[in-house]
Amino acid sequence: MAINKYRKGKIMKKHARIKNLDAFLEKYLEPIPSVKLITPGAIKVGKGKGETLKVTYGREIYQGLGDILVGCKLNATSGNSNQEIFVSTGIPEKVKEIIDDIKKKD
Repeated sequence: MAINKYRKGKIMKKHARIKNLDAFLEKYLEPIPSVKLITPGAIKVGKGKGETLKVTYGREIYQGLGDILVGCKLNATSGNSNQEIFVSTGIPEKVKEIIDDIKKKD
């Protein structure tokens, strides 16, 4: 298998990631078999407070005129930093279930 310097497993390394996001993605999302690729977006500054990582389910992503389901979008916040995470999967319900389960535990 070829080594890709822009990927670590299923996680793209194009942008920096907010605090504790790598550990979260590796622990919860990477083991899902239907997840093909996880792409964190650029970090943006928000108005949050606290240092704990919070990941929420955003929405499903469709390609073209809404015919083809290609994945979902998550929103991560830690402190005053916000980051979008794009997950390429054919079954976004699995990702939503995991995010909801983590919310219930907190």
